Amino acid sequence: MEKKTVAKAYVLSDGEIIEESTLERYAIKQQGESRAIPSDRFDGKYGELGLIEPLYNFEALAQLLEINPYHYRAVKTKARDTAGLGWYLEAKTNNPSEQQREIAMQFLENPNPYKTLTDINNNVMVDYDSIGNGYYEVIRAEDGTLVGLEHIPAHTVRVHQDMNRYCQIRGVKKVWFKRFGFENDVDYVTGEIAPAGSIPIERRATEIIHVHNYTSRSDYYGLPDILPALSAIISDRERAEYNISFFENHAVPAYVVTVTGAELDEQTKQLIRRYFQQDIKKNRHSTLVVTAQKPQGDFSDTPVEIKFQALSVETKEASFRMLRADNRDEILSAHGVPPYRAGIVVEGSLGGSTARESTEIYKQSVIEPRQDMLENVMNRLLSVGLGITDWRFRFKDIDTKDTQAKIEELRFLFDIGAYSPNMILRELGKEPIDDPNLDRHFIFGQPLDASQQEMNAILNSLKQLHTKLIDIATKEGGKHV
Repeated sequence: MEKKTVAKAYVLSDGEIIEESTLERYAIKQQGESRAIPSDRFDGKYGELGLIEPLYNFEALAQLLEINPYHYRAVKTKARDTAGLGWYLEAKTNNPSEQQREIAMQFLENPNPYKTLTDINNNVMVDYDSIGNGYYEVIRAEDGTLVGLEHIPAHTVRVHQDMNRYCQIRGVKKVWFKRFGFENDVDYVTGEIAPAGSIPIERRATEIIHVHNYTSRSDYYGLPDILPALSAIISDRERAEYNISFFENHAVPAYVVTVTGAELDEQTKQLIRRYFQQDIKKNRHSTLVVTAQKPQGDFSDTPVEIKFQALSVETKEASFRMLRADNRDEILSAHGVPPYRAGIVVEGSLGGSTARESTEIYKQSVIEPRQDMLENVMNRLLSVGLGITDWRFRFKDIDTKDTQAKIEELRFLFDIGAYSPNMILRELGKEPIDDPNLDRHFIFGQPLDASQQEMNAILNSLKQLHTKLIDIATKEGGKHV
């Protein structure tokens, strides 16, 4: 059977012509890019040092933050919502010691010369949600008093098989730590264990508190929530690389040109280029006449055919958008973060009560367990390291209240006579005003069963209420506390 000569090219939306071989070169380049997994800095040292190898490469997990914006935003959002909204001390007894409070506040407000407590907790939570593990370094004075707190990047630390020691490697440097509360000393250079107080303070290892996202597959390390959505991250990366490798360098293909029985020579390309760049812009009904020459030495009677086929670019682009949306939803679902909480507006999604309910679920199922975990760490530090017994550390919660909706609801209840002004104050968490007129009920601003004299008194009372509400708003800066 006679083999026909077939040439194929693409006419781009700007009128340029790209041969199929060019597109193939981009595909080969994309496929040929390195997929090497980052090296493990502890490779070859696990058996030598008695360390436990993690289930997954921590270096690779850490790098996922750099290649996917949805994963990055979800991790940052959870860290901020957990540890970045503020904290306070709560009394545990009826008559708490103010001296203990001063000691605790002095440490919590200055745990590190370069970082605030919020910075440290935030960094630990970023590691926790990107790698599944987070580490605090606890620094004590020679007498055992707590004097400092630091964050240690989780991808640089490995757990010893005795679970009492930890090793960190950064570049060529290696440092040992001991578990917080471990009664013996550990040499920070060699990792050797010795009786408490026997190692000089300058060689004594500091302590580590390890928090991890539990997995039944390991007693030593945790795993991040993103693992089930790794395929979505890879898929989104492949989609982005394909777009970048071709469409960033060329316009979008509009037609495919197939020439059968002849070559797509430069003269033919020039005719097509001139037609799409000039002729069709002057007259949309202009005709394209194309001639093509057979390859040299081809004397067959095979007819020459030239076909133009329009490409459905919109469908392809829509498919890419749907793929990206699916990947995004899978990543956010793995993290348990509502899209709008991560700064993503989804078209057609419901707001109002649905958004409040989603935030409440996110708060209870994702954020509060993380806050409880870090609060336990902080309270253990205060108790063991500083002897604080009358106060407990607490994080501020996410405010899930819709203030505007609440105001509209209270206004409606007031207008139909269901709520009195003092009832509204109580609902807002404020002290009621000692005025019987503000315990009355109104219907659309008119008091029930009131004489003219009483009406005047009521108006004066409402003016006082208005003044108080303005004063409250001014003192609080218009913000919910």
